[in-house]
Amino acid sequence: GGTKNEWYEGHGTFTFPSGVTYEGQFRKGEFDGEGALIYPHGGRYKAKWSRGYAIEGQYYFNDGLHYEDKHWGYVSQGDRRFYTEVLEGLQPAGKTLITNDKTPPSIPYGTFDTGDGYFDPKTGTQCDYEGDMVAVLSPEDEQWIRAHCRMGVDPDGGPKRDKKEDEKEEGDKSKPSA
Repeated sequence: GGTKNEWYEGHGTFTFPSGVTYEGQFRKGEFDGEGALIYPHGGRYKAKWSRGYAIEGQYYFNDGLHYEDKHWGYVSQGDRRFYTEVLEGLQPAGKTLITNDKTPPSIPYGTFDTGDGYFDPKTGTQCDYEGDMVAVLSPEDEQWIRAHCRMGVDPDGGPKRDKKEDEKEEGDKSKPSA
């Protein structure tokens, strides 16, 4: 956009170091009027701004789902469907979704899908889907992930077993039973 007295003025775009971009109206260098914050993952906060502050706005996830802070009905106690299922209906038996994506992202065996990457319990780290480490998790986060997130499975369809579990089981088989 343009400038006036060295301030951003009129319609323009500003990108923060975090990768978040604001597209919309500026007045005296501040967000003012209609505009949206667009997040790197595709989410968007559309708002009416005044002197740099959002007066009213709405958040939309990258799949188009509109967030409501009151009366939120998505994946609630009463309705556990993914947003894709809300839009397109439930799939027949055997084709049930395990993520909101029709084809869930592949994750390494023995890791846990966190929705924006995967947690590797052997290293205690969270990686993005490309395998780049993004965080070392707290014990509380690890516990929650292990209890709630889908686990990468072996090619036979079951959870990948730890080698130590297999060795222990083999050792137990070789011992005579009493």
